[in-house]
Amino acid sequence: MLAAAAIAATPEVRGVWVARDSLGSQERLRETFTRLSEANFNTVFVNVWSRGYPLWRSEVFSRETGFELDPSPEFVGRDPLAEAVALGKEFAIAVVPWAEYGFVGGWSGYFAGEGGMGPIFEKHPDWLAKRRDGSVRFPVGSGCCYFWMAHANPEVQRFLADLMAEIAAKYDVPAIQFDRARYPELDCGYDEATVALYAAQHEGQRPPDDPRDARWVAWRAAQLNQFHSMLMRRIRDANWRALVTNAPVVYPFSYVNFAQEYPAWVRQGSLDFVSPQIYRSDFEGFQRELDAQIQHAGGAARLVAGIDASNTRIEVVIRSIELARQRKLPGVVIWFYGALASSGSLARLKEAVFEEPAPLPWK
Repeated sequence: MLAAAAIAATPEVRGVWVARDSLGSQERLRETFTRLSEANFNTVFVNVWSRGYPLWRSEVFSRETGFELDPSPEFVGRDPLAEAVALGKEFAIAVVPWAEYGFVGGWSGYFAGEGGMGPIFEKHPDWLAKRRDGSVRFPVGSGCCYFWMAHANPEVQRFLADLMAEIAAKYDVPAIQFDRARYPELDCGYDEATVALYAAQHEGQRPPDDPRDARWVAWRAAQLNQFHSMLMRRIRDANWRALVTNAPVVYPFSYVNFAQEYPAWVRQGSLDFVSPQIYRSDFEGFQRELDAQIQHAGGAARLVAGIDASNTRIEVVIRSIELARQRKLPGVVIWFYGALASSGSLARLKEAVFEEPAPLPWK
C-alpha cells in the first residue's frame, strides 16, 4: 500500500492513443472514457485528423474543401472532439487532440472524391508531394495508398498550422499533438514548390537525383524543423497555455529514412514534450531504445515514451512503464486503446502499475 501511495503521489502522464474506431458513436466514446477512468488513465490522445478529413467542425478545412467534418455517416451532426472534451471534464481526463495523419492529405481507400486523392488535392493539386519520377502514390497496405502534402510548400505548412491553431483557439484542451511530421520515404520532395524553393537557395540548382544525398536529406529535415518551430508559435498565439507535442519515429532511424530530426525540435524549443514511438515487443529492446532516446532528447525531462501494446505482451508493457519511472520520465503514452480493451489489459495495468489515480505533471 505504501508503494502504491507513493506512485500515486507522483505526477505522471498516463496516456493512451484513441483511434478513430472509438469515436464512431457517442456511446462508444463514453464507454472508452469510462473504462480508461476506471483503469486510472489521466490523458487521452484523441485522433482528430485522419484519412484526409478533420474530426472536429473545422472552418479552415471547410474554407478549402467545402467539407466541415469527416463525411462518414457515423459523424453526421456531431463534433467528436467537442464530445471528447466534454467527457474529459466529466471523467477528469485530459484530452489532447492528436493529428494522426500529419502531412498526409488523403487516402485512396476513404471518401477520395472524383480525383481519387481526397478533397484537399481537388482544390490544391499543386500541394501533392512527389517522387523523382513525378509519382504521387505512396502505398500503405491492402492495395491502398496515401497522398502526402508537399512538406516544404509554404502554403501547405500554413494550412496545417491554421488547422492546429483553430483547435487551440476553439477547444479547451491542454495540449496538441502533431504526428507524421516526416517524409513517407527519402524519394520524396520533388514537387514543383519544393524544387523551386531549393533552387532559390542553391543558385538555381535542382535537388540531387540521389534521394539519400546527405545535403539534400539535411535540407529537407531543416524544412521540417522550421515548420515545427512555426507550428509552435501559431498554437501559442492561438492559446498561450496550450502545450505542443509530437509522436516521431525513434532517432536516428527517423532521420536516416524519413528526414525527421526530432532532437532538433527539442533543442530549438518547439516541443514541450515528445513521445517517440519506442515500439519494441521485448523488454530488453525497449530498454536499449529508451536509453538511446533519452540521450538523443538531451535528457528524460521532456520524454513521454510511446509504448506499443498492440504487438507486445502486457507483461512487457508493465515492465516498460516501470522502467520509464525508474528513468524519471514524466510519463508514458500507449498505442492504443483498442488493443488494451480487446486484450483485457486495462484491468491488468490497474492492478500492476496504475493502482491509484495520479495527477498530471503540467497541473
